[in-house]
Amino acid sequence: MSIWMRWWIAGLLCVLAVMHPAPTGAQDKAIRFAELGYGDRTARGIDAVLDYYFPIPTGLRPASDGQLMLRFSHSPLLRPDRSTISVALNGRSLASARLTPENAADGILVVPLPVAGFRGPGLFVQVQIHMRLTNDACEEVQNPALWTVVSGDSTLQLDLQPVTEGTLADLAALFAPLPLSAPVTRLPPALVLSPATDPATLAAAGMVAFAVGQWAALAGQDPVVTISNTPPDREPAIVVALGPLPDGDWGQVRWNGSGYEVDGQSIPAEYGLLALAPTAPPRLLVAGATPTALNYAAQALTASLPAAPVLAVTQPPPAPITAAWRSGAASFAQLGIGQRRVAGMGEHQIDYAFERPPGWDVRVGATLELHIVAASGLLPDRSWVAVAVNGIAIGSQRLRVETNEVERYRFELPADLLNSDLAGTPQRRIDLQVRLYLDLPNIGCEEVDTSAAWAVIEPTSAWRLPSNQADSDDLGRFPAALMGETSARLVLPAQPTAEEIQAGLELAAAMGRWSAFPDTLPPILVTAEAIGDNRNGPLAILGDRNRNVLATSLNTATNNPFVYQPGRGASATLRIVPSPWQGGVRVLVIDAADGVGMRLGVRALRERALLQTLRGAQAQIAGELNATVIPLTPPLAAPPPTLAPQIEVALLERIPAWQIVGGTLLIALLATAALVIRIRWLRKQ
Repeated sequence: MSIWMRWWIAGLLCVLAVMHPAPTGAQDKAIRFAELGYGDRTARGIDAVLDYYFPIPTGLRPASDGQLMLRFSHSPLLRPDRSTISVALNGRSLASARLTPENAADGILVVPLPVAGFRGPGLFVQVQIHMRLTNDACEEVQNPALWTVVSGDSTLQLDLQPVTEGTLADLAALFAPLPLSAPVTRLPPALVLSPATDPATLAAAGMVAFAVGQWAALAGQDPVVTISNTPPDREPAIVVALGPLPDGDWGQVRWNGSGYEVDGQSIPAEYGLLALAPTAPPRLLVAGATPTALNYAAQALTASLPAAPVLAVTQPPPAPITAAWRSGAASFAQLGIGQRRVAGMGEHQIDYAFERPPGWDVRVGATLELHIVAASGLLPDRSWVAVAVNGIAIGSQRLRVETNEVERYRFELPADLLNSDLAGTPQRRIDLQVRLYLDLPNIGCEEVDTSAAWAVIEPTSAWRLPSNQADSDDLGRFPAALMGETSARLVLPAQPTAEEIQAGLELAAAMGRWSAFPDTLPPILVTAEAIGDNRNGPLAILGDRNRNVLATSLNTATNNPFVYQPGRGASATLRIVPSPWQGGVRVLVIDAADGVGMRLGVRALRERALLQTLRGAQAQIAGELNATVIPLTPPLAAPPPTLAPQIEVALLERIPAWQIVGGTLLIALLATAALVIRIRWLRKQ
């Protein structure tokens, strides 16, 4: 081949590359339905609807439109001129196709999804299928040849990108950790303490880390924080400042030498300040000219904030009036679940996930009450609702459809399934599956309007879980031992190192992550030298007896239990012990020789995978990369009898054979003696 021909081919390839560019990274992020929890699903009957819900993780938003590629197969007997498949997104119809012999074995329907800029919690997709076998006006609705399968190999393609700008109302989206499925990674927020070891700054930083944990809970992720001496250029940062501002661009905010100014207007010294700097990655300022003002600003992060870049905080936020779970009950609305509506004939499935307070032992009498509004035209004897909790079927009831008003459906819950699993690990999650079957009357050969079949699960639906306070001497119930009427104090060693301060902040973030009560008081980070003689209330002590003077007052073993594993240098022992300073109060001890060990101990409480292995009052964690948790005491929670049945042995089988023989002989002997005595008595008469 001549050199001119080679140059001509190379030029042609360049032109083709410009005309048909390679797919972008977002276009390659097609995820199978099976990976999202939906396998092959079959629709049956004349009209059927398959429901799919795809949540959008906190911290991500669609940057452009997406695409749904539906793979399906169907009965080859369907009439192609009367059978269709359609897709609707959040109630909006988007695309349809006929069910023909050509796509009976492997049909594909590509649906563009107009989701650019969508800010909702998730996408509700409905696949609506109409199937006919004949042209007759009167169709056999239960004919088994009426079927269509939507494959788990169908894909959802979304260009989800991290939220990088917003207001104070968007702090969770700006700083929450992203899931592993996210197209990019987000570095954890770096906490900058200025000045680094001031008691007021440490206390406020603990509250900030607690808020970071709450944001991670909204995202369903493990919280991570780091510390830095100065605001990093390419990482999200939260600056906790008492007095002068660290160097950097803070937009409207200035320090005038004695106080803060916003747009040239002075802020009173007793007011705290929250501000988002006009930078990317995001940078949050939590500041105050006095310790009290800084405290106000830090506490405000646990409350709802306005959609503004700057906020002056004049007082601590009020406690939530409708705090979920506090009275032993919680509505779906309190738990962040809105109204869910399904439409179309056939079966619909809705999945929910909740986190329950870990410090409860649920008693007999627990119930789930669903508030449902259903169309009055449904067939009452063929329309029903069924419930499963944690994978266990609870029951089903017929839908009451006499009116379009809210009807209440109460389901009794087995309390033992809500308390622990077979390993004795306390339950933290309640996975709820609600199935609704909607059927319309088909009188004679009349056409049926399938849109008349609908039902709504209202956010007033509620869990009612009467409970007792569980034994708090259980690491698996963290942070139950640290929750009380006053804020828990996390006690660092005197003159803590940067690694030890980070361990304390990570423990505060773990408390925010796993506190199911939205009105939990944020913890206070203090040092052993600053805590003084007031050691009442819930405490967490970080460090061994050589590093933390408070550890010397605890009634713990002088030698840490140790499981030798070669090559694993870092280790920590976690204990819950009675407080020597106040009766009825427990102290969490993270016994470690240095900051690396303290952070390792906190990791067992911060990460879900490790926390689920904790049980009992004492455990050890070893290893840095592949950490291993070793429980050192038996579990305190009893496994559920429902999942661990026992064989009931008959009474006769429980008594050894020799005892039966001996008992029989004894009875015979006593009967003989009684008979002899009676005969002698009769002779004397």
